[in-house]
Amino acid sequence: MDINQPRIRSLMRQASRVEEAGKRAAAEQLYRQILDEAPETEAAWLGLARMAANPAAQAEAYERALALNPENKEAKVGLADLRGDPVPGAWRKEVEAARLPEPEPMPVVKKEVVAATATAVTAPAADDHTETYEFTCYRHPDRGTSLRCYNCHNPICASCTNKTSVGYLCPDCKRDLEDKFFNASATDYIIAALVSLPLSLIAGYLVWRLGGGFFFIFIMIFIGGAVGGLIGRLTKKAIGGRRGRYLPHLVLVMMVMGVVIPGLPILLSAMAGSGGALFAFITPAVYLFVAGGSAFYWMK
Repeated sequence: MDINQPRIRSLMRQASRVEEAGKRAAAEQLYRQILDEAPETEAAWLGLARMAANPAAQAEAYERALALNPENKEAKVGLADLRGDPVPGAWRKEVEAARLPEPEPMPVVKKEVVAATATAVTAPAADDHTETYEFTCYRHPDRGTSLRCYNCHNPICASCTNKTSVGYLCPDCKRDLEDKFFNASATDYIIAALVSLPLSLIAGYLVWRLGGGFFFIFIMIFIGGAVGGLIGRLTKKAIGGRRGRYLPHLVLVMMVMGVVIPGLPILLSAMAGSGGALFAFITPAVYLFVAGGSAFYWMK
């Protein structure tokens, strides 16, 4: 099959380079990606057969290549080797010769006589069909890119990159690496809610009870962080110090509920149009901003 689609051509070049670099798993993944989009790509089936670790998968790939082209000698030689059948020596040499990379042509420098004692060198003509990017982002196929994830070698665009000290990391690999640090179970989430909600209700009630006036708002800026840190540390201790991806968000929601529930009467008054009730929300808002950030930090 002729590879006419620019994306398939780009992926085939990328897969060939990865295969030449000896990265079998990454090359196999790229060949499978090509076959998912263009299952009639004969060269991709041959590449998959070379890179697959399972002999059954190799045989299946060679058979699919033969189904597309019954005269394909590489597929015939590969199947014969897997089955232990004899192969004509000429076929094997032809296949090995076809796998050798073609030497890049040397640039031709043309000389043009300008005078009897001087010559001018003309630069080779530029190729009008030059591609700016070699790859396309695996998450955004419409975006060209020259970047790849250092872990899985998938091409990624600028918006998908996560810069690290050793290179760029794709979002999926970043999430997989982060998951190693999260060891909390579903029970830990329940315990965290049961511990942080009562503490938040007590703190929220005291804020509504004692709040009011500029001086108390100023004081809340300093003691709110300590209150939030106390809630975060006690909750963290209750779950044995384990980490969860969404535990900080859960505790923050509990703190919001701890402020909203005691303040429901004032909230209803504000909804009824009481202007004085709106001023009463300043102190709880400052408390949530300061204490919530502190608790979120301790739960991370």
